[in-house]
Amino acid sequence: MAGISPRKKISKHKSRTRHSTRERLALKKLSKKYSTSKCNNCGKTKLSHRVCPHCGYYKGKQVITIKSKSKDTVVDA
Repeated sequence: MAGISPRKKISKHKSRTRHSTRERLALKKLSKKYSTSKCNNCGKTKLSHRVCPHCGYYKGKQVITIKSKSKDTVVDA
């Protein structure tokens, strides 16, 4: 049989948790090497002089469009 057997399947929760942890650790490593600041729009941590990856704002203006994970909500630029 060509598919993955159920005992080897990795649940969505487990894989998504692993990916979010990796993202958090990557930001932690970058914060040691580069300076971080708080986003003026959403308040989350971001690298200084960069667009916020969470809301898409830079210097009070929306620069990029961010797709939300819930209910197809899109923040337009």
